[in-house]
Amino acid sequence: MKLSRLAANLYCWSTFILVTLAFGAFLPLLALAQTLSPDKSPGRPLRLAIRRYGWILLRLLSPAVPISVENRAGALPLPAIFVANHRSALDPYLFGMLEVENAFITGWPFNIPIYGRVMRAAGYIDARNGWPEVEAQGQHLIDEGCSLIIWPEGHRSRDGKLGRFRQGAFKLAAATGRPLIPVAIIGAGEVLPPGKSLLTPGPIKLIILPPITLKKGDDGVIVPRLLAAETRKAITKELAAW
Repeated sequence: MKLSRLAANLYCWSTFILVTLAFGAFLPLLALAQTLSPDKSPGRPLRLAIRRYGWILLRLLSPAVPISVENRAGALPLPAIFVANHRSALDPYLFGMLEVENAFITGWPFNIPIYGRVMRAAGYIDARNGWPEVEAQGQHLIDEGCSLIIWPEGHRSRDGKLGRFRQGAFKLAAATGRPLIPVAIIGAGEVLPPGKSLLTPGPIKLIILPPITLKKGDDGVIVPRLLAAETRKAITKELAAW
């Protein structure tokens, strides 16, 4: 069933509000679960709930915005560092489609009321806290078996082109020894581009590309710059194909 743009927006935004309110109603129970959980990772129940929230939301939005996932990486070497292009506010929700425990490394969403507090409680990493803290938190999450998701451009692309990659994701890969998995997000920028509040119905595809080998320089040390270049090349090639 194809919805008109007006009908799609009425449906999508009302669904978003209702699902988010329902998730918020369960936050006290989740907070209690985290307090009572014997798990050594207290943020894990909330991270799982956030992923389920994203999954439910995307499934309900599928009449207007069908989401598909193509895994070209095979069995994922977890925990891993997922690196994706960034074109839409929808991008973080898309990772609810992956059956992978994960935490985001991001910045401005921590300023959103309630969202920021929930993200901190879940163990998500505020990229604005400085590299030493980001590295320490990232290492801690990976040690707990939690994968990380990073948008190395640092902001949503407004022209559809892949921006310059910052080095944080690749420094973390070098420091932790965990694999980098490039992710190409197709269509999200057309559905909800930066600066727009109305959606344009259309499909979105999440393509999980093969892991990047942790390349070493001539001195035998892993070089983040080389990792960034290879990761960017893989995503660029996929985006160009679409």
